[in-house]
Amino acid sequence: MKRLLLVLCLGTLLTLLISKAHAQYTSAVGGRAGKFASGIDIKHFFDARSNVGIQLFGGFTREANGGWMTKGYFVKQLPIFNSMLQIPVDIVFGVGGHAGLFRDRYYRIESGNPLYYDVNTLAAGVDAMFALEYNTRKLPFTVGLDVNPYYSLLNPGPEWLDVGITVRFKIQ
Repeated sequence: MKRLLLVLCLGTLLTLLISKAHAQYTSAVGGRAGKFASGIDIKHFFDARSNVGIQLFGGFTREANGGWMTKGYFVKQLPIFNSMLQIPVDIVFGVGGHAGLFRDRYYRIESGNPLYYDVNTLAAGVDAMFALEYNTRKLPFTVGLDVNPYYSLLNPGPEWLDVGITVRFKIQ
């Protein structure tokens, strides 16, 4: 599984390095490192003028002894207008959902004590996302800082908030 993930990451990176990036982008691919969830992050805008799009994430989570997590959001990205700053920072917010697979020792907290689920537990629920994104003008990269409150409706876990930093390569 690790080899497959490495091959996919290297293939994506090679494809991105060959392609041409612009200051205004419609898609971006990169990585996210977070308190719990870390992995590959993809953002695509349906219309670059309105900045409405989707954001997808897939990777490993350290929540409740570890597992695999995927997330999807509908996002809206708006520039922060401040003539004093003169930097290209956007505020991003979104709503969506997540699904995760936890091999063993996934648990919820009840009356202050952990209650463990069976092996191979599937968790799924709703997410929100709030972020600040810096869009570099001369380099084909964006850097973002996000806060992700979430709640699992199916097999709730012990956590409800994730924070992370994302670096993405812009594609046209």
